[in-house]
Amino acid sequence: MILVIFTQSYPYDFAAEYTFIGPEIPHLAESFERIILVPRVCKGVRLELPRGVETDDRYAELLRRNSRPDRMIRLALRSHAILQEIREQPSILLYPSKILKLILFSGRAELTRQWIKGLIEAQQIDPDDCIFYSYWLDHAPAGLAMVKEEFPGVRLISRAHGYDIYEEYYYPYYWPYRQKTLEGLNKLFFASEAARNYYTERYPGFVSKYETAHLGIQDPGLLSDPSGDGIFRIVSCSYIVPVKQLDLFVDGLAAAARLRPEQTFEWIHFGDGPQRKSLERKMARALPSNVKSHLAGYTPNSEIIRYYSGQPCDVFVNVSKSEGGAPVSIQEAISCGIPVVATSVGGNCELVSAKNGFLLSPHPAPEEIAAALLNIWDHPGASAEMRRASRRVWQENYNAEVNFRSFAQQLKTMGTG
Repeated sequence: MILVIFTQSYPYDFAAEYTFIGPEIPHLAESFERIILVPRVCKGVRLELPRGVETDDRYAELLRRNSRPDRMIRLALRSHAILQEIREQPSILLYPSKILKLILFSGRAELTRQWIKGLIEAQQIDPDDCIFYSYWLDHAPAGLAMVKEEFPGVRLISRAHGYDIYEEYYYPYYWPYRQKTLEGLNKLFFASEAARNYYTERYPGFVSKYETAHLGIQDPGLLSDPSGDGIFRIVSCSYIVPVKQLDLFVDGLAAAARLRPEQTFEWIHFGDGPQRKSLERKMARALPSNVKSHLAGYTPNSEIIRYYSGQPCDVFVNVSKSEGGAPVSIQEAISCGIPVVATSVGGNCELVSAKNGFLLSPHPAPEEIAAALLNIWDHPGASAEMRRASRRVWQENYNAEVNFRSFAQQLKTMGTG
C-alpha cells in the first residue's frame, strides 16, 4: 500500500509545518510500504526522513511554472468544475475578490489533478492500492476529488486545522469547491471537536466522513517550574497576526500591571509576523515600567520546549479570536505542566478548563484578562494543582506517541478494508 502525502513544505524546514507533521511520519512509515511526500514549496533544508519515505519535488515545480495569472486563468477555464461552482453559487460573480480566489484555486486544483494522473501513469501505480492524503483542506484535496472521477477506487483523506476551516474569518469569506471536495473524500480528520462540530452544522450531508484526530506533542521529559523569586513570568507563542489579538493581550497585561504597581511582570512571546512592528510600538506605549517584555521572534519548537523546561513559567496565554484546531502552542505548554489562560474559541475549550487555567470569554475586555492573570499569581496552591492538571490533559489527549500511532493504524485499516 502506497501513501502519498500533500504538504505545504514538509520535509523542508521552510515553514513551521514540519513541527506538526514531522512526529507523525515515523508512525506512518511503520504502517505503509512506501510513502511519497509531495510539498508545494521546496525551500530551506530538506529534513532527514525514515526509511521508505521519499520526496517528489515535481509537483512544486509544476505549480511554480504555472503561477502566472494568465496561465492560472487558462487552467481554471479548462476545468469543468468552475462552471459547476458558478452555477451553484452565482453570487460569486458579484465579488471580484471571490472570482480571483476561484480562478487561482481552480488552476491549482487542476494542476493537482494533472500531476496525480501523471504520477499514476508514469509509475504504473495501482490507484486502488493507494491512499492520497492532504495535510490541509485546500486546493490539493479539491484536485484529489477530481481524480476520483477518473479513478473511483482511489482512497482520499484530508486533515483540517484552522485557516482551512472557518470561511468567515479569512477574506474573501469563501472557499471554492467545498461541496465537491467533501463528496470526493473518504475521510476528513479535524484537529479539534470544535472544528468537527462547525462542519457538522455547515455541511451535515457528509457527517459520516468526519472524525476528530488530535495532533500531539512528544513528552518533553521535564516539567516547567513556577517562579520562586517574586517575578510573575508570562509566556505566549503565535504568529503576530491580527487573529491572535496580541494587541489586546498587551492591554490586558497593562491593566494587571497597573493594578499591582509593586509587582514585577515579565512577558516573553515566541513567534514573528507582519504585525511585529506595530505590536512593538503598542508595547512601548502601553506597558507600565513594572513590565519587562521581549519578542523572541521565530523560535524552533525544540528551543521553546527547552525554554519551558529550563526557565520558570507561571502561565501561558492565548487570546486568539479564532482557533480551528487544538493549538499546538498550548499543547506544548501543557506538556510541560504550565497553567493556561485562553479565550473560549475553537479547540481552546478542549485544552483549557477551570482545572488547568482560565477560559476567557470569546471577546474579553482587558480587565478580564488582567483578572485571570492575577488570579493565577495570587493563588499558588491552586496554581500548583493547575500545573498537575495541565500535564494530565496532555497525557490523556495530546500525547504524540499515542495519537499518531492510532492515526497511522486507522489509515492502514482504510487501505486494507
